[in-house]
Amino acid sequence: MKISSIVAMGKNRVIGADNQMIWHIPSEFEHYRSLLSDHYYIIGRKNFDGSKHKLNTKKAIVLSRNANYQSETPVFTTPDEAISYAKDQGETELFIMGGQQIYKTFMPLIDTLYLSIVDYNKDGDTYFPEHLNYKWECRKSFVRNVDENTPISWEFFELHKV
Repeated sequence: MKISSIVAMGKNRVIGADNQMIWHIPSEFEHYRSLLSDHYYIIGRKNFDGSKHKLNTKKAIVLSRNANYQSETPVFTTPDEAISYAKDQGETELFIMGGQQIYKTFMPLIDTLYLSIVDYNKDGDTYFPEHLNYKWECRKSFVRNVDENTPISWEFFELHKV
């Protein structure tokens, strides 16, 4: 099973503030959802609680340090349990969706990084971990400039670990 990560970050690696995305870019969110399509994804509890109204929660796997966290969504306390669950479901590409600690935990295991870099440079309280410590091959990229569906420009990269 392939393990991929999907993230939208600012130019300074910021990914959020107060458990929320800082920006709202419909074109980027549509692209994000199309990549996830019908795949399972691992998401941290705080990130899940802050975004479950926007996501297909039927494919969510929540990772939490709180063993007593109650949800209709499968909840695990270790990365290995979460990965095993996805494998048992027949998943072929498991996505890692964050937040910060989840991304950091899984970075050594990630095969593919679907990275959107938003034209944004302000601070937040949550940042994507350093990913340039690994060697990546860019297999796809494009730029989305400002238009009626894109209030902030962004650039997309599909990176594969080599």
